[in-house]
Amino acid sequence: MSVHFARKATGLVRQAGAKDVFIYNVNFINIAIGVTFMVLFMPAGSYPGANLYWSTILVTLLALPTSLVYAMFASAMPRSGGEYVYISRVLSPLWGFAANWNYTIWSFFYIGVPAAFLGRYGISALARELGVLLHRPGLVQLGAWFTTPLGVAITGTILILLFAAVFVAGVQTYMRIQNLLFAIAMAGLVVSVALLFHHTPATAIAAFNRYAQPFTGFGDTYRHILTTLGSGQIHQAPMSWRNTLVAMTWPFTVLGFSIASAYIGGEIKGANRAQLVGMPGSLLYSAAWILVTVAAVFHAFGYRFLGNLGAVDPSAVHLGFTPTFSELSASLTHNLGWVLLLGVGYLLWTYAWLPIYLLTTTRNLLAWALDGLLPAQVAEVHDRWHAPVWAIWLSALLGIGFLWLYAYDPAFATIAGFFGQVAGTFLITSWAAIWFPYRQPEMFEASPVAWRVGRLPLISLLGALGVIGMSVIAWAFLQDPLSGISLQHPLMLLINAAVFVSGFLVFWVARAVRARQGIDLSLAYAEIPPE
Repeated sequence: MSVHFARKATGLVRQAGAKDVFIYNVNFINIAIGVTFMVLFMPAGSYPGANLYWSTILVTLLALPTSLVYAMFASAMPRSGGEYVYISRVLSPLWGFAANWNYTIWSFFYIGVPAAFLGRYGISALARELGVLLHRPGLVQLGAWFTTPLGVAITGTILILLFAAVFVAGVQTYMRIQNLLFAIAMAGLVVSVALLFHHTPATAIAAFNRYAQPFTGFGDTYRHILTTLGSGQIHQAPMSWRNTLVAMTWPFTVLGFSIASAYIGGEIKGANRAQLVGMPGSLLYSAAWILVTVAAVFHAFGYRFLGNLGAVDPSAVHLGFTPTFSELSASLTHNLGWVLLLGVGYLLWTYAWLPIYLLTTTRNLLAWALDGLLPAQVAEVHDRWHAPVWAIWLSALLGIGFLWLYAYDPAFATIAGFFGQVAGTFLITSWAAIWFPYRQPEMFEASPVAWRVGRLPLISLLGALGVIGMSVIAWAFLQDPLSGISLQHPLMLLINAAVFVSGFLVFWVARAVRARQGIDLSLAYAEIPPE
């Protein structure tokens, strides 16, 4: 074992199996949040003629090569730290750190976002559904508090601290909790799809009007929505391939992220099979469920209803909120058991990103510290719990900071950070995959993924397809009027650039500090990190 690492062993234990990895990645994709984004934003007038089904299929095809690249890298280098390990050993430590730093900084931010989603979309919707069904206005008022900035921030803070404590107890503890809650969340999704397919707009819109009446005071809330919009009403436009491509940003916000298990590679049993099945398998599984669920929502409510519901200002019709597809499903039944399952099931999807981003950042910090870029204390793993306690609490505190920023500053209510992950991380990882067999031939040939198509290494071919796919997605973000990032409004574009460039500066500073201490960081990069 090399003496150039902060520790001779990480202290992490391989505790996650193939099923755990698959569910982990499906949770990170987040089927329910993806459907919510798509049915509320895509039909609402910003993408006239966009076809949601083709957008989803195209994103799946464009994201699949990158998913396979990460899976193959994770099989060849089964260590925690994701693309930091892969790129630093193939291209250079500088590019590996910059790409992973970029992903990690945005991950800190996206610890806060799903923590906010719990109160804003999960608890509030469940309280409304139960309040209407049981005729308890107090429940509705309680739910409304969870949508306030203070309610969002406090609820999210408690949730982040709770998951930090779970992770201190070990990954195996989290996986057990994850698998149980996933079963409940999927059961809620199945019931939602069944209810939606059982209805058509004739009955579904009437049910929505009955559900909305206690909030709006109108017997026909949908007609009032149309009256409020006036000439701005949404109608289904002829098919537009350009807008279908531009609208890919919304399915990509979920389907582009089947790679979560790469960052905990050092804790996965049978990494070869688990990663190669868990990453692309979760992508295809989630894409199929998104297509089915979107079809069910449109079958029940129709394009025109969803477009106008998404386009109207809720306060203008005294509604006060825009219901998610799950809440619309709940409006179709008076069965208390089904309403509870729908509400709790959707609630369990709202925050699913949070623990995975939290786990991701801790493993990235550990990987940096192991190579000497951070103080050795950050790489310390508790002997009993096999968890990097310092990194967990550091990540939790940073995530809480971003949560409060997100809760109180609407300028950060954007998906623009996903652009940074595409352009500053996934593109570079795909580029590294092209060169892996040529820059590290011995490592490639000894790996379980030394496959070829003719004379061309398969991972190189997938890397090239990944570069193309991520370039198309980056183009869509720059064209999308709702992505929060464009050349016409460059603030978030500049923030994305600053986050990426800062990674180079941090690396150079760390290298200079270590050099003064007589430590040559380049020695650690001559081999993959220890287990």
